Amino acid sequence: MSAPQLLPLDRRWYRELLVVAALVGAVVGVLGLVYLGVTGAVAEIIFGEPRTQVWSGEWWWVAVTATGGLAAAALRGWWGVPRQVPGGVAVIESGRVDHRVALPWVGVALVSAVAGASLGPSFALVMMGGGLASWIAARRWPGNEDARLQATMAGIAGGFGGAFTSPLLGTIMVSELGPVPRGKYMQAVVPQLIAATVGFGLYFAVVGTTFLNSFAIPVEDFAPSQLLIGVVLGAASSLLMITFVVIVKVVNLAADNLTHPYVRGVVVGSLVGLIAVALPLTVGAGNAQLTAVIDNAATISTGLLVAVLVGKMLAMALSLATGFIGGNVLPMLFVGGTAGVIAHQIFPSIPYAIAVGCMLSAVPAATIRAPLGLTAIAALSVGLGPVTTAPVAAAVVTAHVVTAAIIRLIKARTPVPAVHA
Repeated sequence: MSAPQLLPLDRRWYRELLVVAALVGAVVGVLGLVYLGVTGAVAEIIFGEPRTQVWSGEWWWVAVTATGGLAAAALRGWWGVPRQVPGGVAVIESGRVDHRVALPWVGVALVSAVAGASLGPSFALVMMGGGLASWIAARRWPGNEDARLQATMAGIAGGFGGAFTSPLLGTIMVSELGPVPRGKYMQAVVPQLIAATVGFGLYFAVVGTTFLNSFAIPVEDFAPSQLLIGVVLGAASSLLMITFVVIVKVVNLAADNLTHPYVRGVVVGSLVGLIAVALPLTVGAGNAQLTAVIDNAATISTGLLVAVLVGKMLAMALSLATGFIGGNVLPMLFVGGTAGVIAHQIFPSIPYAIAVGCMLSAVPAATIRAPLGLTAIAALSVGLGPVTTAPVAAAVVTAHVVTAAIIRLIKARTPVPAVHA
């Protein structure tokens, strides 16, 4: 038997890290509240409550998104933000947050959110939490790579604790995605859980709501056949995510023809607004819009939902091409949840909760390496029990495996150009 993994409490830096985790969790909890409160309030003033009818948006929204695209381009130029900014998931996987760029990147993300970009708040929360913790680590423990990495991951978990309104969910997501060695898992996850719990506590004390059971969907009893349904929906989720990747590449190629960033910001930003006018459910991160889709599914036609699904993916791709900055997790949850509603409408024999839960998690799981966290998202938001979560787990695993297999097949069939001396 191997010795149990003990916390390195004999090291001064680790004892200090536990205190820093709590402090960072508190600060990021407040910053997250301010960020989400400001962006949510301004977006609600501009775009109002989610609208489910086609062409029910306001035409002046196009001016808002175009102005937002111009503002984002201007800020990126003034602050020296590079054209290619890594996504929040990529930042977590790298384990590094450059605190010197955190503030300007969060500033562009804030402008993007209030302008109606089809992006979420996770990127800003990653940069706020990770940037603050990284700044503290660089000054308190210079040259200590373990302290820097674990402090950064704890800071990010603190931001996620409030965003997902669940300290456990935020910790699971960060611990799965982060590059902490397996042998140091326990010493890394404890400060993450401390920061996430403090961040969640502050958020809940002010807002008073959680992510739990946020979708009113009746849950049927588990049947073994639902595991096969989960596998099928997982494969469909993989194809949907690959479709989104193709859309992103095509949109980026087209946007590259607009070489001046200000022109690109205005033109492509206008297209984001035009989609919002035609399909208002594509506005913003998508959490409130997904609730509207699920609550009003009986009155929304399958054709309209398919249009919203395609429109959302196109709006996400355009938002990124415009120069907006934001996260993809919540928007992809919207895509997955809407796809689940469509699957249930086309095949009513698939239980509603299983269809939504499976695709809600499996679509982002096709490319995001966080199977436990994404499965937990479905379980907590849809209200699935321990047994009825099994089809979701099957869908999540299938989506990731199918995507990996397709990517490997594409790479194997892509000819490698000859290198001439």
